[in-house]
This record gives sequence, structure tokens and C-alpha cells, in this order.
Amino acid sequence: MKKKKTVSRAAGTTSSSPQPVQPSPVAVPPMKQPNPAATSGFKAFILLVVAIISLLIFFGLEPNKMWLNQRIMPYWEDYKEQKLTLDLEERKLARYQTDYLFAKNVTGFFEKRGISNKTLVLLPSSDYFTAHGLQIHVPEPAVFYYFTGLKTIWANSPEASKANWYITANNGGLVFDSVTNQQALQDTIASFNKYKISL
Repeated sequence: MKKKKTVSRAAGTTSSSPQPVQPSPVAVPPMKQPNPAATSGFKAFILLVVAIISLLIFFGLEPNKMWLNQRIMPYWEDYKEQKLTLDLEERKLARYQTDYLFAKNVTGFFEKRGISNKTLVLLPSSDYFTAHGLQIHVPEPAVFYYFTGLKTIWANSPEASKANWYITANNGGLVFDSVTNQQALQDTIASFNKYKISL
């Protein structure tokens, strides 16, 4: 029979089961943090690319393409032409054409006399001028005031009798008359009212 070998325990050792050995702490390299500026710049670039692609798709659809060509592009063409002439009066004349020219000519008459801010002018309608051989489109009083600052009134207004000047047509030209007789003014109002007033 074999004898069991006994191993003497060293002093200070315990009889408990062996414990796992902990590895020695080693310095763990810190994780690299992404640069916030680079990340936001990349995101902005991606959003820009997505926006451009979205616009190309949007304006590639037939109804949107028609809208772009008929509504937006003419403004660009006008801008290219108008940026060469930045004078305000030239641009107003180009935009409003004969309406603006008529209003400025009428106002000029009163400005030369220094009475444009005290004047209320009775204007005939466009049909009146057409019947007298003049191709003049008369702007409505609010638009006339917007163009020039001169107060005008039409014959169909209840305030027409307050006018102190009126314009008539004679021999292919305009005649400016001041109101000196209320009866003559009432006759002129009645004459103007025979013609259709339209915007």
C-alpha cells in the first residue's frame, strides 16, 4: 500500500481555495474623440448635397419646370437688364410706361407753378381721351398719387365738386383749366360721366 505524501504548509498560508490572480494594471490608451468642428462641417456638406439633389429633382418635374421658366427666370432676365440702368426714374418709366409718363407730365405742370400740394385735379377717363383721339390710359387716383404725390379725382366720385383744376382734351392736346365757376365745373363733371370709367 502506497503512503500518501503530505506536504507541509508554510506558515501564514491558509487552507482556502486558490484566488484568481488579478492582472497588473496597464495604462489603457484613451479613446480618440472626433473633432467637433470637422464633424459639423461634414454634416453641413452632406446637407448641402442633399438639398441640391432635392432641388434638381423638384425642378425636374414638368409642372415645376414650367413654373420656374415662366415665373422665376423672367425676373433674372429683368435683373440683368435693369442693373445696367439704376436711375429710379428710368426704372419707373420702364415698369409703368405710359401711365407713369402721363402722371409725371400732368404733375410737372403744377410743380412749375408751385401749387402741386394745394391742387385737386378732376381727370376724365381713358375712354374720354380715346373718343377725342388721344391714346392715354388714365391711372386711378390712388395710383396717380402713388406715382407723383398729386391728388386727383374722377368724375364719378361724390367729392368731384371739390376739384379746383380739371383737364380736358382739345385739338389733340391737353388743356388745364382752373375752376373759377362752379357751374362750369358741374357741366364738366356731367360731360366726363358720359364716358365709361375703368381701371
